[in-house]
Amino acid sequence: MFSGIVEATGEVVDIKYLDGGGRQIAISTNFNFKKGQSVSINGVCLTVVSSSKNKVKFDLSPETLRRTNLGSIKIGDYVNIERALKLTDRISGHFVQGHVLTTLKILDIVRFGEFSRFEFQMKDEIRKYIIEKAFVSIDGISLTISEVRENSFFVDVIPETWKITNLKFRKVGDEVNFEPDIIVKVVADLLPDILKSFLQSEKK
Repeated sequence: MFSGIVEATGEVVDIKYLDGGGRQIAISTNFNFKKGQSVSINGVCLTVVSSSKNKVKFDLSPETLRRTNLGSIKIGDYVNIERALKLTDRISGHFVQGHVLTTLKILDIVRFGEFSRFEFQMKDEIRKYIIEKAFVSIDGISLTISEVRENSFFVDVIPETWKITNLKFRKVGDEVNFEPDIIVKVVADLLPDILKSFLQSEKK
């Protein structure tokens, strides 16, 4: 479990193709990770397979490559890094599972002074999770939806988030990882069936 408060970015320094369609990526980092630890990389919960002084390696399954933007990552790209939460940590963002639902295309980036506004595509499969002022995780960053339109939604980015994360490297047309807020997702996915069952039981 994570909070969406990115701690650093790391550069992809190596990609190895594995049997079965998976890959192993190596990322530069100043963190001292241990084998088996869970780490959020661009919002994807991955497991450390090995770690040295300045580098950490993760295995990526075919499912991860298919569903997330880690499938198109290249050597030299920068990814967001967040270590897993401890029970005693303050939750400065929101609960992020690291279970990416899909990728979304960046439609527009507007810079005004030191602030930024990003516009993302609205896929039909995520529409029910997009609510103004709700949390979303974009590449593992806890952000708040500032505006919703028919075919897109917007988030506003403060200078600190721009500086710490890989958003400063993003361009229009890039694909980002999307995970809805877990509370919104549970309500949107389960409430209709619960209400339907309740109404049916009331008719009996």
